[in-house]
Amino acid sequence: MSNPVRMTREWHGSALPLHVTIPLPSPAELVRLCTKSHPLGYTIGMPYPDADSPVFWIKYCSSIIWNELAAQKMAHDGLGELNSPVKAPAVYYGCQVTVHTGDPDAWPQRRSYVVMEYIPGKTAAQRLKEATDDATKDDIYKQVALALSELYRIPVPQNSRPAAVNGETICNVLFYDNVASLHYRNVTELEQHFNAFLSLTRQKHRVKNLAQEPMVFCYSDIWLGNFILDDEGRITVVDFELASILPSSFAKFALADSRSKMNRDIGPMVVVPQAKDIDNTRALSAISCLVQVRAGFAKAGRKILGYYEMEEVDRVDKLVTDEHGQPVSAPAETSVTPEPEPEPEPEPEPTVDYSVQRLPPPISPGWEQKWRQYMGEEHITQAKSKSP
Repeated sequence: MSNPVRMTREWHGSALPLHVTIPLPSPAELVRLCTKSHPLGYTIGMPYPDADSPVFWIKYCSSIIWNELAAQKMAHDGLGELNSPVKAPAVYYGCQVTVHTGDPDAWPQRRSYVVMEYIPGKTAAQRLKEATDDATKDDIYKQVALALSELYRIPVPQNSRPAAVNGETICNVLFYDNVASLHYRNVTELEQHFNAFLSLTRQKHRVKNLAQEPMVFCYSDIWLGNFILDDEGRITVVDFELASILPSSFAKFALADSRSKMNRDIGPMVVVPQAKDIDNTRALSAISCLVQVRAGFAKAGRKILGYYEMEEVDRVDKLVTDEHGQPVSAPAETSVTPEPEPEPEPEPEPTVDYSVQRLPPPISPGWEQKWRQYMGEEHITQAKSKSP
């Protein structure tokens, strides 16, 4: 039986570079090629046109957080404008389709596809697994810290509201299932909602002066599999689903939240823009713990903000056709289990006294020279001021 395919969302990103002569795969080709599915719903990737000479990387699954497209483009363009040594892959195209099986009692199947630049190399987790000495491991972590510092430098438009990069609800590890339950029109609404829930749950912490913090490009999916290092040591950041425009304390919270996933506390090595004498990291930690285990967070917010719906972006409704204009039928999916990402050997968890201000280790002369080359004197001065 034919399974007609309709496109429900479509996004066009960066133009292809002049040196790329292979055209992007069409929506019909994506439907035909991408037939695997992960039993847990994770994304699957494949090189295109083939593994021997890849030009593009196709990422697909049943549902991709749509914010990833706009966030990755902002990272790619922003890092390029900064002339940064850190890269994000160019993203060229994305679409979401539904497949109607013909069963009137069954929900249509949803599939999402993203076509981006192919990045050669190995993940930081793989590089750490291969590392034979502590100095090499330290350098890998420093590269990751540099990548995050550079992301936080990406210029953010003035008067940005706290939201996903594409304007939808916030995507951040602080929230349950990584997505905010409400949309905020400004930072003040966000602070009011958080404090109302902290008060309701009788917590001692409060969010203070959140609107005075600098707004940053907040990348929060911090784990070793999201950083790719090539053979020359250049680093590329991938997977931007959980990137949003947020006050800088959210970035510091994401760093603190990443300690177990990174097997090391890299926070002291990362430079996060901040306002003088304002730090809401502890209050955000208290909120996150409550949001993950207690109901009523969204309800408390609606009492303050009211109820309103937000229109999804990039909506379309059209039949997917082949090169001859004929409707495309979706092949059946086959379930696969990809090989697990190699993890580095866990290091002992340090004992942290949160009542004492933690100071980062001194910046080594070699690393200082590298930072000075790419980030300038002011950036180095700020980092050194935090060192003992």
